[in-house]
Amino acid sequence: MPHAPYFGSDSEKAEIRELYAYAGYFYTMAMNECLSSNPEKTMRRHLDMWQIKFDFVQERFWFCLSGIKKTIYYGVYGWEAGDYLQKIYDSWRLSVEDKLEEKGYLANVFMVLEEDIKQMAVLFSPRAAPKCSPKELAGEINALGQKIYEKEIFQGDTRYCNVTALSDELHGYTGIREGYLQTRKLNDLSFFLMEPRVLTQDWVDRNRNGADYRVVIGECYQLQEALDEGDEALCEKRLRSLFLKTVKGSYRWTLLRDALSYCKHMLELRCTARGVTGVDLEELCDPGSYLRLKECVEGLWPVLKRLCAMVREQGPYQDLMLRAVYYIKLHYVEDLALTDVARYANVNPNYLSGAFQKEMGVSLREYITAERMEAAKVLLEEGRLRIADVAEAVGIHDVKYFSRLFKKTTGLTPGEYRERAKGKG
Repeated sequence: MPHAPYFGSDSEKAEIRELYAYAGYFYTMAMNECLSSNPEKTMRRHLDMWQIKFDFVQERFWFCLSGIKKTIYYGVYGWEAGDYLQKIYDSWRLSVEDKLEEKGYLANVFMVLEEDIKQMAVLFSPRAAPKCSPKELAGEINALGQKIYEKEIFQGDTRYCNVTALSDELHGYTGIREGYLQTRKLNDLSFFLMEPRVLTQDWVDRNRNGADYRVVIGECYQLQEALDEGDEALCEKRLRSLFLKTVKGSYRWTLLRDALSYCKHMLELRCTARGVTGVDLEELCDPGSYLRLKECVEGLWPVLKRLCAMVREQGPYQDLMLRAVYYIKLHYVEDLALTDVARYANVNPNYLSGAFQKEMGVSLREYITAERMEAAKVLLEEGRLRIADVAEAVGIHDVKYFSRLFKKTTGLTPGEYRERAKGKG
């Protein structure tokens, strides 16, 4: 069996660097070229150029991809790639090679080297009388990796684990790339099921819950209803059901993106309308911000909990009021008219005017003015702008009119308010 590459600095191994380069580094480079090249001709050329011979049997083999990703070993635990390859891969490879021999399999082991991946690949074929099935062997490989990770990296942290993906039975040179693509896709599904196990396409197909876009959006709407009622317990229950039951059991990235997209729109509207600041919804609702599904719940829940408290404190808003208030808060610095807000809310201006007065207790114009005055207070406290510039910044172009409105609202002129703010500072 050819040696896998050595990435460390052991002096004894350094003395036979040429041997390791020939049997290890070149071998891994050649195999990685095979993973990115589909035509058999191209693959044969790479292998012949470096005189690579297979131990597994191309007529019938399996592809196994195992190991945590860079986003975990580097992003969470701070392991540099060189240290990871030297301290983890080298010992793991030796253990796997012994296990393959023990269980009666012919195999080649190498490291998949991509920007976001440093994972172990095993191509293996059974001898005449193997002592276990390919899936059982993949389970043994997974357990070896998990043991090493627990000792060297996790050290009591149970958030992450090793997951191993196993391909269907493969044949011929082109099966190498086919197996890699299949296991890479399966390995990505560890996001939905972070527990040490072997993933196969058959297992995923049998365990999918059948959820689709309609089901996910229906549950998103139920979550929204609980949020708008300020029911914290129900809101948390529906959030967990949405992600940890429906989306999790679907094993579909499209449904995860649909759920997070709905949550982003839902939270943007309500955070803006309720005056909640300091929330980065782009990051919060980006699937790429998380390494496992449970983290979506952990990220979203504090914002939902905060909004539930504000609903109980301020009272619930009808959907119409949410949209109207949201639009006002985004556009109060413009020459905003009732018709603009009504057009956004998709209702008749007269209806909006009456509904707004009834639910909010003030006219829509008075609400716009109040928003402008609150923004003016902040700018005056900062003290960087002239009073005329503050007026412009909040959408009032006549500084005298601004001063009258400000004094009517606060009991102080803009200048007096600024001086008082300086005194407090």
